[in-house]
Amino acid sequence: GLADHYPRAAEQPSLVDVQHRLMFVQALEAVRALEEGVLMDIREGDVGAILGWGFAPATGGPLSWLDILGSAYAAERCDQLVADYGDRFTCPELLRDMAAKGQSFYGRFGADAKAA
Repeated sequence: GLADHYPRAAEQPSLVDVQHRLMFVQALEAVRALEEGVLMDIREGDVGAILGWGFAPATGGPLSWLDILGSAYAAERCDQLVADYGDRFTCPELLRDMAAKGQSFYGRFGADAKAA
């Protein structure tokens, strides 16, 4: 089977690393969709991710989850994930700009966009 071709590595990633790899790759795609104008309303992005592909519902959605983490921490974590796991975790410019300004998605995109 596969175990014969891919033996278990002696060193395994931490639970937080596994969680962040799964969550960040999805959340960063939502940020890119917002940057590119594919996503026009952050609430729709959060709800769509939960209902559309099953993003962790307790988080409120990918953009809400990034708000919970804080943009500065999220950008920093992206840099660490890039170093450890590759370019797919590159921090989008929008998120990096928000981190520099201490902004959140729901704060930046207006009072009308209440958390889903």
